[in-house]
Amino acid sequence: MNQRSDFNLFFFPVLALLVLLSTSFRSLDTLQDEDAPKHAKKAHVRPKLDVIVLDAGHGGRDAGAIGTNGYMEKQAALAIILKLGALIKKTLPDVRVVYTRQSDTFIELDRRGAIANEQHGKLFISVHCNSTPEKPSKARGFTTYILRPGKTDAAISVAARENAVIALEDNSERYSKLSDLDFILTSMSRSHDVKFSERFASLVQKQFRTHVATKDNGVSQAGFYVLIGASMPNVLIETGFISNPKEEALLRSSAGQRKFAVGILDAIKNYKEVYERS
Repeated sequence: MNQRSDFNLFFFPVLALLVLLSTSFRSLDTLQDEDAPKHAKKAHVRPKLDVIVLDAGHGGRDAGAIGTNGYMEKQAALAIILKLGALIKKTLPDVRVVYTRQSDTFIELDRRGAIANEQHGKLFISVHCNSTPEKPSKARGFTTYILRPGKTDAAISVAARENAVIALEDNSERYSKLSDLDFILTSMSRSHDVKFSERFASLVQKQFRTHVATKDNGVSQAGFYVLIGASMPNVLIETGFISNPKEEALLRSSAGQRKFAVGILDAIKNYKEVYERS
């Protein structure tokens, strides 16, 4: 037998054995993958907008701003929030609604954020009414704010007015050390939340333009104490100027309150799609 024959007799059986072993290992790998427990397989879990916290500004001994004809901000804010909550429950049954207050009660600012965190909120919405020192005034329109240091005198003034409620709290000293630096650092540490806060704020403004016949004052930013404690995307909505008699009447009417509630609801629906695709 020549050398070539000897080689063939050795080589081909070895090659066949290697092919068989390779096939067996591949089959074993496939079997192991198929039998692998489900928890061992990596899966992308999409976020769910399943808890929304609704915060009616002011309440109890804190009336908030008072209109020319005596209607109070705390009344308008609660009426809009309760209508909004009912609409969410009706149209978005997979979303749990949490209220910081459902009656004319006084809730401290830091407690509102604590409620949102304890309930694992995914979105925090605080509703208010704007106002001017002079009454009656011609100032009008709606604005949605996100948590950052105020850039304009108007935004800083609004935040100062809304934050003034701490004077009615038992331990207002705990807010004394908050500064623009705190709001900057909070924004930086929650950059993901700020991005979604901005998105939701712009959607609120867009829907209000459709539902409410008044001026769009845009999205703004300011250092609201009520927002700094809520560790999730959050906004503060100034629905209208209660110091303007026409807007006071709008805020006082059930139809007007519903317009604001429907506008926020539609913004939530749009936002929910964006949030759950993220």
